[in-house]
Amino acid sequence: MKYDYIIIGGGVHGCAAAYHLAASGAGSIAVIETATLAAEASGGRGKRGVRANRRDLREMPLMREACELWPTLADELGADTGYVRTGGICLVSGNAANGHNGLAAVEATAGAQNALGIPTEVWDRDRILTRLPGIDTTTKAGIYAPLDGVASHGATTQAYAEAGRRLGVDFFENTTAVKIETNASGAAASVLTATEDVFTIGKQLLLANNAGANPLLADLPGGELPLWTIYPQAVFLRSRNRPEIPLLTAHDSRPLSVKVLDDGVIMLSGGWRGTLDPATGRGRTREENIAGNIRSLTETFPGLGELEVIDADASRTETASVDLIPTIGYVAPNVMVATGWSGHGWALAPAVAPRVAESLRARRADSAFAPFSPDRFTL
Repeated sequence: MKYDYIIIGGGVHGCAAAYHLAASGAGSIAVIETATLAAEASGGRGKRGVRANRRDLREMPLMREACELWPTLADELGADTGYVRTGGICLVSGNAANGHNGLAAVEATAGAQNALGIPTEVWDRDRILTRLPGIDTTTKAGIYAPLDGVASHGATTQAYAEAGRRLGVDFFENTTAVKIETNASGAAASVLTATEDVFTIGKQLLLANNAGANPLLADLPGGELPLWTIYPQAVFLRSRNRPEIPLLTAHDSRPLSVKVLDDGVIMLSGGWRGTLDPATGRGRTREENIAGNIRSLTETFPGLGELEVIDADASRTETASVDLIPTIGYVAPNVMVATGWSGHGWALAPAVAPRVAESLRARRADSAFAPFSPDRFTL
């Protein structure tokens, strides 16, 4: 089978890049996915934060663009994404123990974000109480970004895929790419699957398969990238008292991210991780990390009352890079990577995907990806 463009990875970035390639009339396109679409970090229950607030400043130009695109993305794709612009706040209690962030950095953080096009306000305690009446007594300030929100990662990924299908993209699910075969010049010639099918690369190859990227990169001259696998934890709770948390809420010095879903269930995350289960090859939750995550919640919102855990999941594989920003760019003459999202690359997809598609067509990385180039890892 020969395709002009082959994309490995059926998550949000792979499906979105395929859609934009097809919409531009680029040629024939195949997406190869080991399991099913949105099976890993781009799927799962609940909603994920669409967050500009407190991002790495190198991501802000792309996030500013994404903030403009998210509200109309469902109309473009012809399917619901679950997007809601809630606004987002990072609560601040005092000066952080490591000397960074904390109250001393509130004004500087807000100023930098505003300068980079992300509207940001500093809220005092009284202002916070008007929106979050149940916060703890230690909260002194907050950094508020009105353009932040939430969306369904699974629904958005499927919406991109269906829009791509309508434009002629071929999706191969339950198909594992195991090797990239190269030619004498070092360019990728074909992709070999576990069932010995061969996908011949007419023009370009995109690796958007997160944890699966490095084993394939081992076949290329540049080798593997400095990434590792993580298993982000999500906990779903019901509280005795109605949660009054309308904003996407994080905390400056506690590992915490809180969103309340449409059915009143509290979705809790914020940096807590699961661990690999050798028996299944997937992530599993750790009781001590579930307890720690809940402790961060109750310390911040003590008025929630008794909490019931109705679900917890850490099965979705993600990758992190050594500097905790994505890796997007060329690693071989016709091989581009988009990986190492470090648990927060999801929200960037509407801005990243069309630029990835154009990069593949132009055979050079978009200038917006310069901070994320794989070249940053070498002299």
